[in-house]
Amino acid sequence: MAHKLYFDNVGTSTSTLNDGILVEGFDEAPTGVMSFSDAGTLTNESRATDRDTINAITSWGSATGDNAEDRNDALQFDFGASKAIDFVALFFNAAETDSIRVSHDDAATGAVTLLSNLTADFTTQWNIRSFTQVSNRYWYVEATSGTLAGVTEIFFGTEFVLPIDGNSITTHVPFSSFIGNTYNNTEFTNKIDTDLREWTIAVPLITEANKTSLELLQSQYSNLHTFVYYDEASYHTVRLAKPMSFNQVATNTYSTTISLREEP
Repeated sequence: MAHKLYFDNVGTSTSTLNDGILVEGFDEAPTGVMSFSDAGTLTNESRATDRDTINAITSWGSATGDNAEDRNDALQFDFGASKAIDFVALFFNAAETDSIRVSHDDAATGAVTLLSNLTADFTTQWNIRSFTQVSNRYWYVEATSGTLAGVTEIFFGTEFVLPIDGNSITTHVPFSSFIGNTYNNTEFTNKIDTDLREWTIAVPLITEANKTSLELLQSQYSNLHTFVYYDEASYHTVRLAKPMSFNQVATNTYSTTISLREEP
């Protein structure tokens, strides 16, 4: 097992979105194979990459056609070039039990390659689903049962494995109230938030490539946007709590400290 970070390190936020349908056996594809074609099936599909985890994509569902074939709404992500990907992250603003499929292809239309069926319940937060790494240009998220509601954000990427051991991590829960005084020196306290954890992760050695990835995380997310930290047991929705500094300890080798704050 390993501690990992999950964030958009393949350019999902700048990919080209195209909504359409995936139809079983369409365009000379055999039964059981899905083919993609353009269609105005989704509304507000731009919300998938707008970095807003509040407002959801709408009109996303699945159906059965005249010949009992699957005809499912899908969202295509065009990365412009082949990207190596081993996970998809979906943020839901409400719990969801309907199923999703992830597929990929090297062409904008036609038969796609099914990669993963996501059938587990989705919770109200970031949901990570990992799979064996595959490289391709076009990636699809498809509704396969019922109405897919509550998806507010989607990104793909490759997991970032933190090169650390258990002694590198400090966890604490800061006080969730502050003490103040009025003009006449009357003391009062005020609770300002919930009891959320903070992690301080000392990373003694990282490569130049690791440093580039973390710099991308810092520049693209700062403390504005959430991503996911995996602590070998659970997935946590987090933000960067502090900027990272990189200390060069040898040629192309650095150390840094990553500060993460848990989000509700």
